Amino acid sequence: MADGAVTIGEFARRSGLSLKALRLYDARGLLEPVRVDPDSGYRYYDLGQLDRAHTISLLRRLEMPLGTIADVLAASNGQAAAIRSWWDGRQRELTERGPELDLVLHVLGEPDAPARTGRFGVDDVVVEAMGPRTVASVRHHVLQEDLVASLTSDVVELRAFLDAGGATYGPEFWVLFHGAVGFDGDGPIETCVPYEGAIAPAGAVTLREEPAQIVAHVPVTAADCRYPEIIGAYVALETWFVSRGRAHGGPEREIYPVPWSDEGVVVHVARPVS
Repeated sequence: MADGAVTIGEFARRSGLSLKALRLYDARGLLEPVRVDPDSGYRYYDLGQLDRAHTISLLRRLEMPLGTIADVLAASNGQAAAIRSWWDGRQRELTERGPELDLVLHVLGEPDAPARTGRFGVDDVVVEAMGPRTVASVRHHVLQEDLVASLTSDVVELRAFLDAGGATYGPEFWVLFHGAVGFDGDGPIETCVPYEGAIAPAGAVTLREEPAQIVAHVPVTAADCRYPEIIGAYVALETWFVSRGRAHGGPEREIYPVPWSDEGVVVHVARPVS
């Protein structure tokens, strides 16, 4: 063992990081052990890595995403500038997220909470019956910063699976939010591709029936699909449920009916009605 190398437990004690955090930082390439025992799998760290560990800990206290931390650590001669640039961007983002605060307060029944729906209103909510569908789906936890990439990867994986089994499918897919995805929430989400044909499940792919249901949804064009504009669709949808005295019949979802286009409706912000 190299001089100064200690077990992961000892390194955790000296750095103030948990074992779980150290394993995560190893997996993300931020703080890799100097040696891993090939037989036991035990990780060993060099005491010279403590400075890097402390830097990561300080940046996580600012709630800096792991990907951004990697960029800061790589900027050996300009870390302060990189941190300041990220912080300024975060301040702007918090200002732009005002509609999300309004949504939370509105859902909780705060009487003075403004319902800022942007271009959307209750009259934009469409209610329709949807028939049963057979879907192939994958379900997993994902952080906000990885959501778009994860969703894209899921759809590619599911379509490749269906192609291999000889099933047929169209352009439509949707994602169900079984839990909040945000700065401290990681879902889970479930990406679904409806299909026709006989096929067997394999690996992480689940095959199930999406039941017939009544769905309330807000059609959203490409121009309004970006954040924060799309938040208005969620506010309008929730306002419809509250004002009509209707109960949720399932998790929130985004339904993508057609390939992305700069014109026309590209997504429906939706929720089943109980």
